[in-house]
Amino acid sequence: TLYTGSISRYDGRPRRAPGTGCENAGREVVVMLGGGGTDLSGAQLRNAAEATPGWTWTALAGPGTDWVDDPWPILCRADVVVTHAGQNAIAECAAARVPTIVIPQDRPHGEQHATARALRSAELATVLDAWPASGEWPALLEDAAVRVRDRWELWSPGDGAQRAARLLSGLALGAPERIACGPR
Repeated sequence: TLYTGSISRYDGRPRRAPGTGCENAGREVVVMLGGGGTDLSGAQLRNAAEATPGWTWTALAGPGTDWVDDPWPILCRADVVVTHAGQNAIAECAAARVPTIVIPQDRPHGEQHATARALRSAELATVLDAWPASGEWPALLEDAAVRVRDRWELWSPGDGAQRAARLLSGLALGAPERIACGPR
């Protein structure tokens, strides 16, 4: 098995310092749910936002929201991101080095639950089994916001595509090399 780390469309893109991009007075939580469907209702999202005064909630691709083609600037300004455990969503959060709360969605092959277990085991994100009750959100956001952002480098060293290309070239030339994911 050869490991490259995650591959994100944002690898190598400059990151903004946390808390420097939001026009709002408080802190910001970004909910990124992707296009694969969600178990979350609009009411659950509204209730969570109402239970967390001092936090501005921005939803990207979820119930009652519009799709955002390039969430990078929004991810970078977030104090916390709440997302599912899809590979692309996790790769983008890791590339942005943003504290993340992960709530895996049910999928036919259980891949999101497997990813969530790996994230929990490596202590890279706050992982929940289900959307929490509204009253739990204040403490969850506070706890997640103090997570060390640089631990994401274990998941996403920032050059996953280049590592994959080197591995494929080596395999094509008959000289496989082992490249482990992790800090350089």
